[in-house]
Amino acid sequence: MSTALIYVRQSRHRDYERTVSPEVQEQACRALAAVRRCDTAEVYCDLDKSGKTVAQRPEFVRFLNRIQADPPAVIAVYDQSRTFRNTSEALDFYALMERLPEIEVAFHMGHFERSPAGEFTWTTMAAAHTMERRMTGAKIREAKGYAIAKGEMVGAVPAGYLLEGEGRDRRVVIDEPVAGLVRRVFAEYATGRHSTRNIAHRLNAERAWLPRFKGGWRADTVAQLLGNIAYIGKSWSGGRTRRRGELVDAAWPALIDDRTWARVQELLDRYKRAGGRRGIKNERQYAFQGLLRCARCGRRMHAHTISSRAYYNCRSNDQAEPCRRGVREDALLAWAERLLAVLDQYRPESVARAVANSLANRRPQAAPDALQQIDSSLERLGKRFEWGHLEEAAYRAEWDRLIARRQEIAAELAQPQPSPLPLEGLLAAWNTGVPRTRRELIAAFFQEIDVLDGQVEAVRPREDRAAEVATLLDRAFESFVGVAPAGFEPAISALRGLRPGPLDDGAARSE
Repeated sequence: MSTALIYVRQSRHRDYERTVSPEVQEQACRALAAVRRCDTAEVYCDLDKSGKTVAQRPEFVRFLNRIQADPPAVIAVYDQSRTFRNTSEALDFYALMERLPEIEVAFHMGHFERSPAGEFTWTTMAAAHTMERRMTGAKIREAKGYAIAKGEMVGAVPAGYLLEGEGRDRRVVIDEPVAGLVRRVFAEYATGRHSTRNIAHRLNAERAWLPRFKGGWRADTVAQLLGNIAYIGKSWSGGRTRRRGELVDAAWPALIDDRTWARVQELLDRYKRAGGRRGIKNERQYAFQGLLRCARCGRRMHAHTISSRAYYNCRSNDQAEPCRRGVREDALLAWAERLLAVLDQYRPESVARAVANSLANRRPQAAPDALQQIDSSLERLGKRFEWGHLEEAAYRAEWDRLIARRQEIAAELAQPQPSPLPLEGLLAAWNTGVPRTRRELIAAFFQEIDVLDGQVEAVRPREDRAAEVATLLDRAFESFVGVAPAGFEPAISALRGLRPGPLDDGAARSE
């Protein structure tokens, strides 16, 4: 059974704009003789997507993967510009088609040919489409820059405002129902008695959400709203998003008075983070960072410092129904020390020989969600480039860096990690007091620690040595039946998740 793959793309998709619409493109491709000869047709469609880069077109990525995994009989596209407006990526596609000569490439407008003349035509057309895109982008940027310099609204309209009128008569006016909520956020924060997290929680509890919100308030969305210069009727001559150039009077009315704005900015400046208060780099490390999970709601717990004390809190505290659960690091340190004290006294030679690498030489394994974080960074980078916030050279350099890092992480996660720690001298290593060393000691055994009401509820062993960890702990606790250190019961009870059987009388029981 033969299959045709049809690709459709439209940079600016509007239901009321029918020029070369997705429907027109698909119908034109289905009408091609090469497509009609096939038994089935699969359609891949990217809407509101520029042809500038493949990375920002998820359907085209699927399209390419499908071609390489199971080559179709026919590839059909309305015209060459629908596939690429980037010369280098267009040439990569041509090279792929040369490696797959059995695939017929059909265009509604234009043609594809595997020959020296065909390659020249393809390259010339790709360069022309790229030049057209760049020239159009330059014109749009210049037009936007001119409008911004005059104080006109360019880009998304902030909450509390709306557009009224059409064409040259269009203007930005205050949306009073929403403006009241914006003024309330500024007024509450200006008192100095409410944090962004506290404001987010209270607004979520009242379901007082902005119209365009897809979810509830978060602390960072409150902070972004409080820092938007548009609310005092000002704009940056270089653009509100990039905050470049000089402050200019805007063509829209102010929502917030200058006094309230100044007070809010003063409070925000005190807590702008580069890891701590402004101007102070916070290099604090935490012994349980990335390992704790709230047993009540299942969310990861994040670390922070209050009055020189380390705490871990559930991230849901700015939701409508927060857990409001946290734990001091001191309590967890005591639990871990008791655990390591037992393990330090039980040293099976076979296990000690198997664990050969030292802590100093161990490179920490990438977190399982590291690839997802890199992919999110790539997506944000592409959007910034598409919006004109980055020059192409800067975009390419950062793109190459992220791709290289992604490959490193993927290779690292694919390889089995050596046992990171010697099982001798655990307590001595712990007593150094170095947070990173302590975290490595804990992470050598556990992948996750669940906390409930300030106590360790359960633990999850490292997946790459789950059986080894469970056996080691089982035998260690057996060897201390009746002589376990006082106060060790909480540490033992927290290990129930490691073993299929119960733990009785403060010690592990053999199954």
